Amino acid sequence: MSRITLLGLPHDLAAALIGLLEADSHQVSTASTLEDVRRDDPEVAFVNGDGPEFPHNVSWLVESIPRLPVVVITRLPDSRRWIDALEAGARDYCGAPFERIQLRWILDTACPPAVRRAA
Repeated sequence: MSRITLLGLPHDLAAALIGLLEADSHQVSTASTLEDVRRDDPEVAFVNGDGPEFPHNVSWLVESIPRLPVVVITRLPDSRRWIDALEAGARDYCGAPFERIQLRWILDTACPPAVRRAA
């Protein structure tokens, strides 16, 4: 089980992620500010990639909490946003809709072993 914080995701996207992640025994919380993420002390952060501020949010998290893997979540999966996310320091980029196997793969490849799902 890992602690995952969702930053700034619209309610419907957050609900979809929470359902899938909790089904794999992850503890999920939501945050509306960058400071909320810091207070949550997550092992992984999923950040909303739909707005223009997402590269700043990713950069801030990566610089403030270097050990924290950041995954950008978006409804706008295009190559420019994907590149912006990775250049800002994100470990991965995931477009909605989500599948359980996709989220497992992201956690297994982008995160340290202690965060990965139990086999």
